[in-house]
Amino acid sequence: MTIPPDATGLDILEQLAKTRSNGSSIGATMGMRMARASEGHVVLDVTPDDRHLNPLGAVHGGFAATCLDGAAALALYSTLAGDTPYATVDLNVKYLRPMRQNQTYQAEGRLVDRTRRLAICDTEIRDEAGTLYAKGTATLMVMDER
Repeated sequence: MTIPPDATGLDILEQLAKTRSNGSSIGATMGMRMARASEGHVVLDVTPDDRHLNPLGAVHGGFAATCLDGAAALALYSTLAGDTPYATVDLNVKYLRPMRQNQTYQAEGRLVDRTRRLAICDTEIRDEAGTLYAKGTATLMVMDER
């Protein structure tokens, strides 16, 4: 994706939400699509499929962890210039229920607090009824805000 020089992260995420796009190769691999974005907040639709199963045929916990990490990172990105690099420093995940293959969930990320270089985001995955499946907290580093 080519980022226009004056685009903000929020501009880019809002465009992805309008087109219901995954926006990246990891988004395509993980079955993640941008649903909504506002400053410091994102909602992704996430759907595990047969690529995300463990040897026993259940959705692998790494699917939820990756979706939680993605929601946290994009919540931060919504507050940055479009070309500002960032990276996850720490991710803490709590699994509450097993996820089901081919069911769509929502992964929500919220920016809790941010210093010049570090940010903390809370994330969760819920089904359409609001049942919580996984919860996470991520610490992210802003690498070089331009």
